[in-house]
Amino acid sequence: MKQVIQLDAQKYFVGTTTADESPLEQGVYMMPADTVDADAPTVPDGHKAKWNNGWVFEAIPEPIPEPEVDPKADWTYVEYRIFEYPPMTDYLDGVVKGDQAQIDAYIAACQAVKAKYPKEQA
Repeated sequence: MKQVIQLDAQKYFVGTTTADESPLEQGVYMMPADTVDADAPTVPDGHKAKWNNGWVFEAIPEPIPEPEVDPKADWTYVEYRIFEYPPMTDYLDGVVKGDQAQIDAYIAACQAVKAKYPKEQA
C-alpha cells in the first residue's frame, strides 16, 4: 500500500488515498480512479490545486453575494394593513375601561393605516 493523490473529475486536489500493491506484480500499484502518484501540493491560501502533469494553483473566486430580496415586495394592501394596524388589545382595553379617548385613538390609527394603503383599484 502507498499514499497517492485523489483528484476530482475536473482534476482538482481532493486529498490522499491509498493504492494497493498488485497481487500479480510486486512493486506495481493499482491506482484508484482519478488518482496520481505525486507529492501532495502545498496550497496557498485562497487557491486550489489542479493537476496538469504538475500542480497548477488557481485563485478561488470570491462568492457572488445573493441579492437582497424585500420580503414585502409582493404584498398587497391587505398584508401592509395587517402588518401596521395597532394591536386590537388597545381597542378592547379602551372598551373595558370605558375610555372613549382610547377607543377613538385606536380607530384613528386604523384609519391612518387605511389611508396609507388604500384598496387597489381593479
